[in-house]
Amino acid sequence: MKYLFSLLVFFSLAHVFCQDEPYLSNQTYTYDEAIQEYKLMAKKYPKFCTYQEYGMSDYGLPVSLFLINKTGKFTQKELDLKPVFLINNAIHPGEPEGVDASIKLCKDLLADSKLIPENVIIAIIPIYNIGGAHNRNCCSRANQNGPLEYGFRGNSKNLDLNRDFIKSDSKNTFAFYKIFHTLKPAVFIDTHTSNGADYQYVMTLITSQLNKMNPVLAEFVDTSMNPYLYSEMEMKGFPMIPYVTTMKEIPDDGLVDFLETPRYSTGYTNLFNTIGFVAETHMLKPFDQRMLATYDLLYTIVEFMEKNHTALKEIRKKADENLAQTKKFPLNWELDTTQFDSIPFMGFEAEYKMSDVTGQTRLFYNRDRPFTKQIRYYNTYTAHDYVERPAYYIIPQAWDVLIPKLQANQVEIFRLNETILIDVEVYDIIHFETTNGPYEGHYLHHSIEVDKNSKKTDLRKGDYVIPTNNSKVRFLIETLEPHAVDSYLAWNYFDAVLQQKEWFSAYVFEDEAPLVLESKPALKIAFEEKKRQIRILQTVLLRNFILFIKDQITMNLHTISIRFIVLCNRLLLNY
Repeated sequence: MKYLFSLLVFFSLAHVFCQDEPYLSNQTYTYDEAIQEYKLMAKKYPKFCTYQEYGMSDYGLPVSLFLINKTGKFTQKELDLKPVFLINNAIHPGEPEGVDASIKLCKDLLADSKLIPENVIIAIIPIYNIGGAHNRNCCSRANQNGPLEYGFRGNSKNLDLNRDFIKSDSKNTFAFYKIFHTLKPAVFIDTHTSNGADYQYVMTLITSQLNKMNPVLAEFVDTSMNPYLYSEMEMKGFPMIPYVTTMKEIPDDGLVDFLETPRYSTGYTNLFNTIGFVAETHMLKPFDQRMLATYDLLYTIVEFMEKNHTALKEIRKKADENLAQTKKFPLNWELDTTQFDSIPFMGFEAEYKMSDVTGQTRLFYNRDRPFTKQIRYYNTYTAHDYVERPAYYIIPQAWDVLIPKLQANQVEIFRLNETILIDVEVYDIIHFETTNGPYEGHYLHHSIEVDKNSKKTDLRKGDYVIPTNNSKVRFLIETLEPHAVDSYLAWNYFDAVLQQKEWFSAYVFEDEAPLVLESKPALKIAFEEKKRQIRILQTVLLRNFILFIKDQITMNLHTISIRFIVLCNRLLLNY
């Protein structure tokens, strides 16, 4: 009986202890537990913090926000006065260390108010993907070392919310828009867990790609902020490396800087001159180490912002001024494989052995053979498309499905109060390709090619006019320029214009075709060139086919050749 009583006491104390710091027993907070922690802190420390709700999620519960400010003020004036650090947790709830790290950060700061920064406001989204957080399981992240249970990547609509920042198919994204544009954060971080290779680091870091960043901010991050974060994290026992995206199969072949387009969180925040990071802890490290590394990174960013709060405000002001003066904007990017840095990398030797399952050779990382060596880091991207800043974008009222998305991003929009005839630039879509399968609820277009022309066009009363002489210009360009990688066209919002609606009978048009060709010399030249190419192709196909048939002596050469020619002609009509 005494033994049973001792066990009961032990389990009772363990439960209390785990509720306080669950990561120590390989646990992470549930959604209800995390929200309760923030509500309790707001009640206990009303002088320094507040808990707020910002719009509904797809799951039917509100997206919440927790703020800490030394003055205890949370008015818009106060938010505009100090640089804001926005932390987003559990966009992928199976990667939950940011949830626990943020709660620990708040508890430590509030328990000793001397630690609360004087000149920085900390804002935390406790759990962003609320539906995914409620879909808890043990095993959907098969390669991850804890915690024992965690949430699921897809939200309640099975959307990956870290692909939704432009298309905004979820209510969660609209709540994020409201939070982001209210806070106007100077620095943003999304907390994650990595997949991929094995190596010695607990923490890897994605810095929003510097070539895409406003050049004023990029210089500041490259020469001041990143060096501070990397050196301080090493001193705290968690040395970092850029996020491990390998050039080939293993890190020894070199790392590639991650190019986050606007569909991703930091790709989106980058459009508004917010410095963005993604914390990517290593999946194979124990959960408590991953949580503590995330905690230290968050704390280090707060320290840097406090020490450099004046510089941050000045740099952002210069970046906004630079944006206002920019006339030509880069649009789409390619990795420059001729340029790279050499960086030290702490890894494990990659080896190959016979698989017990398949009997074939398989890759494994030998943890008994750690190394530190110099490897290549390919971190330069070059733009291969540029667009001139237009004075305005025009959205015909027929396409008003886009207006709520733009308004949620606080885009300035006017409506015409009369119909006018005006010269405008229009795009003809001359080529595009589409994914073969569904991607986040869409069949995404890519490799879009356009031809820009001037044209007199009737703008109708009620059409939407969007000026670009404001801070939203990069967002507008990335969404409304059709050939941008994450444009609204790419995300299928203009698919109706890509479908043919009228047809004709070829035998009827044959009588008109000569007249059309004679009246349009350039068209006639192009048509004759197309016929010449088809004749060459027919000849090559026929020659190759006959050579093949000569080897098939049991077959009727004449019959097969005639059928093949007929088939070729049918195929080439579609060429």
